[in-house]
Amino acid sequence: METEVIDTERLKFFAPFHSLTDKQLDFIAINAQVVQVASGKTIIDLNSDSPDKYLLLEGTLKLRAFDDSESDIEADSVRARNPVAQLRPSRYQVITQSPCKLLVLKDDFLDTAIEQSEVSSTISLNETPLDEEHEEDRILYELILELQQGNFVLPSLPSIATRIRETIKDENSGANEIAQVIMADPSIAAKIIKAANSALYQRRKKAEDCKTAVVSLGTKVTTQLVTSFALKELFKSHNKILNQHMKKLWEHSIEIASISYVLAKVTPGFDPEHAMLAGLIHDIGNIAILNKAADHPLIVDSEQHLDKVIHKMHAQVGSSILRRWDFSDDFIRVAEETENWMYNEKDKPDLVDIVNMAHLHSYIGSPKQKDVPIIDQTPAFHKLALGQLTPKLSIKVLEKAHEKISETKALLHL
Repeated sequence: METEVIDTERLKFFAPFHSLTDKQLDFIAINAQVVQVASGKTIIDLNSDSPDKYLLLEGTLKLRAFDDSESDIEADSVRARNPVAQLRPSRYQVITQSPCKLLVLKDDFLDTAIEQSEVSSTISLNETPLDEEHEEDRILYELILELQQGNFVLPSLPSIATRIRETIKDENSGANEIAQVIMADPSIAAKIIKAANSALYQRRKKAEDCKTAVVSLGTKVTTQLVTSFALKELFKSHNKILNQHMKKLWEHSIEIASISYVLAKVTPGFDPEHAMLAGLIHDIGNIAILNKAADHPLIVDSEQHLDKVIHKMHAQVGSSILRRWDFSDDFIRVAEETENWMYNEKDKPDLVDIVNMAHLHSYIGSPKQKDVPIIDQTPAFHKLALGQLTPKLSIKVLEKAHEKISETKALLHL
């Protein structure tokens, strides 16, 4: 095998490097291993536990499963954007079908690259460019600096959601006290009554007032629904262009929340309302970034620049917001790991797996599908398959649950 250095522009094609800076990419280009492998050679054995990851630069690979079924991966294809057969133990034997060039990422190599060159250390105040082309670097610098110094203006959790959570913590509070807090906001109270009477919950007795609705739904569900309903008021901006982004963000959040609800419903061990709220807040960091962008007209007018800033900062900002709101660690992890398709922290599925799988299902049939992994190539799919979401039934489960998804969307649109 011969080795060579890869060009940094070539690295940008691959999903693991999308959020890295030029300095981090330079480190990878210099230190990563590129190998040439002849045709007919085994790269990964079936059931291999090797931590090494392989990215296909040139050629064609054949993946052979335990049942002898086969599929191919060609360089520069959608499937080649992610490491080849990276689940461990490997579910495939990977063989070169032609002479191939591969980028090999050794164990912990990517983490080392990031540690060697953090985003926050690559931009200094004196080096911040002032031209239009680098306006996105200016806002990135400001975001990082303000977050580090604790000066970044994070949105507050809507007051009714805060009051409900405080009321629930009081052991002496019951349905009557909770209902009184909710009725202080007539709009939310009306939504809770409608929710209790909706097809989604199918209660036998119709709720005529807020207290009956709280009793019918239960304290936990009521709290999660109040928080979900209250969040909508945050998805607004005085800037017309940014307000359009906020509306799209809200619609996207509802889509992911609805599918998350259904996935949690068919997967043992999950609370559907908990998953729905996780889907609703997974991109909460984008709200703060969009509000910050209002101070930068050049960013507002360029969707490309705005998307780049959001892509690089949404996880850090989102997790900061949820910590401030005193959300539990599993919600914070969702904000940090959303769209990390190869997330695999635990053997059993968690909220991140639910929300990421909801994303992949939402992209089916859309232009975004070409930019994400095939569903059954992700760890989340196989972990959720431990429940009722089996590989063969994955799409069918959601097709059959279409009515339930529509009902959940209708609930969040109240």
